[in-house]
Amino acid sequence: VLIIDGLDECSESGNQQRILSIIGEAMQNHNLPLQILIASRPEQSIKESFRSPKFANICRWMPLDDTYQASLEIRKYLQERFDEIWRCHSDLMIHVSRPWPTSQQIEHLVEKASGQFIYPSTVLKYID
Repeated sequence: VLIIDGLDECSESGNQQRILSIIGEAMQNHNLPLQILIASRPEQSIKESFRSPKFANICRWMPLDDTYQASLEIRKYLQERFDEIWRCHSDLMIHVSRPWPTSQQIEHLVEKASGQFIYPSTVLKYID
């Protein structure tokens, strides 16, 4: 299994399409004993590449929008880590009112994360 994560993060959509074209041709023209998992946000150029004939019989599109809600996991992660930070640093936070952070503040961080765990992870490292 070959896993490509974050294809949408290539600096140019042309690079995304080139990578997918190479993969599609290799899988069509050579009987490679591979399964490839490509994880990416569904940007237009990526969706167009997957609609090409190269991927017609070898690709299964699996959108995660309905089955996986990253925001729920991010919210849970933030709440648990903030609770842990409070426990570890409670002696320094005696003047901080509870709940800390507020549910509105957590929701703001969830929105800012846009489904990406790197954002809350970075925020929590800074706060801790």
